[in-house]
Formats: sequence, structure tokens, C-alpha cells
Amino acid sequence: MAGITLKQLSELSGLSIRTVSRVLKGQAHVVPEKRDLILKLAHEHRYIPNMAARNLRLNRKNIVGIICANTMIEVSIKKLHDLETQLETCGCYPLIGRLDGDPAKFRHMLDEWSGVTNHVVVMPSITEGITTEAVEILREYPLTTIFIDQKGIEGCHTLTINRATGIRSAIIHLIRSGRKKILRCGDIETRDSGLAAAFEATDLARRPEFMQIRRNTSFKDGFELGPRIMDSGADAVFFDTDRMALGFMNYAAAHGISIPDRIAVVGFDDDNSGRMIYPALSTVAHPVEELNRAVIAIIRSDGTRTVRKSFDTKFIRRASS
Repeated sequence: MAGITLKQLSELSGLSIRTVSRVLKGQAHVVPEKRDLILKLAHEHRYIPNMAARNLRLNRKNIVGIICANTMIEVSIKKLHDLETQLETCGCYPLIGRLDGDPAKFRHMLDEWSGVTNHVVVMPSITEGITTEAVEILREYPLTTIFIDQKGIEGCHTLTINRATGIRSAIIHLIRSGRKKILRCGDIETRDSGLAAAFEATDLARRPEFMQIRRNTSFKDGFELGPRIMDSGADAVFFDTDRMALGFMNYAAAHGISIPDRIAVVGFDDDNSGRMIYPALSTVAHPVEELNRAVIAIIRSDGTRTVRKSFDTKFIRRASS
């Protein structure tokens, strides 16, 4: 018999539900013969505790829902993996769901989660975001929702990432190292303010020439832009993503272009592959661990205060700049 319940286990053993429950919880004061019988039957019939029902009775829910976008971007996977690790370290268990555009499927998932968890962390991708409809659906459920990197959501916990800080530091580093012609490749809006802040913080006499090539930010795009980048005369280039930077670095290696002597390179995201390439890629890193520690703090708090907090990105200088 698969999926046997506590009640069925009680009927099979001829003992009360209370006695069976005490044995399965490892509590004392049960006759050894009865305890052995219950454990034997539980093993034979593959008894699995109904954690949802148990959590409801105890009002102690240590399962945390995480709603992710359907993405394969490395930094999103890194954020998810770190959150899972931090949850498990503090005795919580992640329940992963996918965010898509079908409201009926989204409601069905939340219906299934009801009674299992009190907390839901929403981690949509940067490009997709979360729709107003999805936010309103979440509000219908008795859940404490924590939104990651989403602005304009009122009355909920929101933890955002300030991309400008790390980008500002990266560009100022290029300027102070004597670069005279800085090129930006990409067209991600969240990168704009950091670049502007770096130039505003630099005296007019020291400001380098600035150019931009607007393009998608894939590895392929970075490689294909190689000739245009070199023809631009730039001596430093900031890429909106690491994968785009790595594409250009592969082009540079194939054409004997020295990095950083001929041209300095900085990316964004701190992908693992950037550490392994030669020369190692300078980049701007997301505050992954710090942000997820804040998620844990909200989950472990009494929930009476709405948390709205921003976390700074950080420039990591490596050999490419």
C-alpha cells in the first residue's frame, strides 16, 4: 500500500492514532513491542508524514516558496542557488515554482502551496519583470511576499539592487588608469545611471571621450562586434553583460589583440566563466549573499514591519583592466 496515512497505519496496527503518532515522532512511554510493530508497518507501507497538515497544526511553516522566471541567465541561477543554500542552513526548505504568463496556472500553483508555506520569494528575471496581474493575484493569498529587484510595488517587502554603484566604480577606475576613449557596448537601461555618475564625478579636463554601440548582449554579439570595437579607437570598453565581454575577449584572442594593454575590458554580472578566462575578466558583481541574508531575516522576523531596502553592486578588478 503506497502513500499510507496515519489513520490507516493506526487501523493496521490496531493501536490508537495518538500512540502511532508518538512512536513516529520518537516520543517515549510506548511499549517496545508496540513501537516495533508500528515502525515495521510504517517501513513496509512507506509511510510519509503529511508535512502540510503537520505544519498547519503546529503553525510552524519552514517551507519557503520561491517563484522564478523561466531563464537560463547565469546570475539568476546563482541568486537562486545561494538562496536555497541559505534557507537550508537555517532549517528551511525551498519550494520552487515558475513564473509564466498564464494567470490560471499561477493561481493553481498558489492554491497548491496554500497551507504549506507562509512566505513566497518572487525572483523574476531582469528582462521579464512581474506583471501587475501577477502581483494582484499574490495579494489574494495569505502570504508574506518578498519581491526581489522589482520597483513600484507598494505594501510588500521589496529588496532591490543598485547597479549604478558598481558601474560608477568601474568607469572611474578606467578613467584613473589613464584610459582616454571609453566605449560602452549594450543597451540595458539599468546600466545608464552608473555610467553617467562616473563622468559627472570626473573633472571636465580629465573626462575621456565616451561612445556607445547599442546591441544585444549575448556572447555572439560580443564576438561579432570585435571589428567595430577595434575600429572605434577605444582603449577601454564596458560591456553590459559578462557573456558579451567574453565574446569580445574570444575575438581578441583569435586576432592577437592584447588585453588590457591594447584595450581594457570590464563586464557586468560576475559570471563564473569570467574568472576562468585569461586574462581574468574585471566585472561588476551583484550583492547576492547580502541580498539573500536580508530575505532570511524577513522570513525569521515577526513580519510587522515592511522592509524596503537597496543593495549596492561592487566593482571587482581583475587582470582585464
